Formats: sequence, C-alpha cells, structure tokens
Amino acid sequence: MIAVIQKAFPEIQERGCVTEINEKHLYVIEDQTTKKAKFVSKTAENHLHIENSCSFPYYFIQNDACVMQFEDAKQCDYVIFNKLDFYFCEIKVAENNKTKNNHKLNAYKQLESTYKFYSDKIAFSNIVLHAIIVFPSKRRIIQTSKSTKRKEFKVKYKIDLREGNYIIFE
Repeated sequence: MIAVIQKAFPEIQERGCVTEINEKHLYVIEDQTTKKAKFVSKTAENHLHIENSCSFPYYFIQNDACVMQFEDAKQCDYVIFNKLDFYFCEIKVAENNKTKNNHKLNAYKQLESTYKFYSDKIAFSNIVLHAIIVFPSKRRIIQTSKSTKRKEFKVKYKIDLREGNYIIFE
C-alpha cells in the first residue's frame, strides 16, 4: 500500500508527511499550536495509542496541512495504514459534551472529504477501511460512533466508523 500512496502523492517524501513505524506501541499527541502529530512516551499525555501486533511496519501520514495542504476541503488529521488496514483519523479536543457534539459533526465532514480525496487517486481494493474520531482520554475508549453515521459510512464508502483513542493492527 505504501507504494500506491507514494505513486498517488509523490510529494509526501520531500514534505516529510510520512513516517514508517516499526515499534509495537506508539503514542501520539496533536500539538495544539502547530496541529501536527508528536510521538511521545507511554507515560506522557497522549491522544492516541497505536499497537502493532503484525510482523511488518505501518505508516503514519500527517494528512492535514501536508498531503492535503493545498485543498480547500475539510481534511482529517492523519492517515495510518499497513498492507491490510487503512485508518482515516481525526483528533478532537472537547471541553464538554456540547462542544463534543459539534466536534463530531465537523469530524464526520473531515473524514468524508478526506476519503473522497484519497479515493479519487487510489483504488482501495483488498484493504479494510476505517475512520476513527479520537477524543482524548486517560483510559482506552473503544466505542462505535452515532449509529446513523456509522451506517452511512459503511453503506456509502465501505468504511467502519467509530470513536476511540486506540488502534490495533493485528
């Protein structure tokens, strides 16, 4: 899949948008000033935990302001994938439930427009597509998103949509 991505977006290497990850565990926090990902230690504050149980690497792409930097459309923060699974990832930091609901609505649009952007350039065959909205939490959150949106993403785009702060490659 990395070769397909590099062919579709040849500029990602020179812009520094993509990182190959070989670690079993990776912890990510979105810098609230730069809006870029920072990889941090397990004990540091983090927004997302990625676990790789596979014997092969996965790739982390800074999508927002890197791959899609010249796009007017809304865009998700990161694209994370290996040769079997492909995640569109949007991190939202919400102060309360009201802002959380507003963030969710915005995140749906960002994930959808990013999928459309990528699918115009890439045929997603033989790979499982996921979309995840991350709300930071000290404990692992794995839950499905709003059922109507989850169903819409599944039917329209063949994407499994959920909320959480944990991704595992198995």
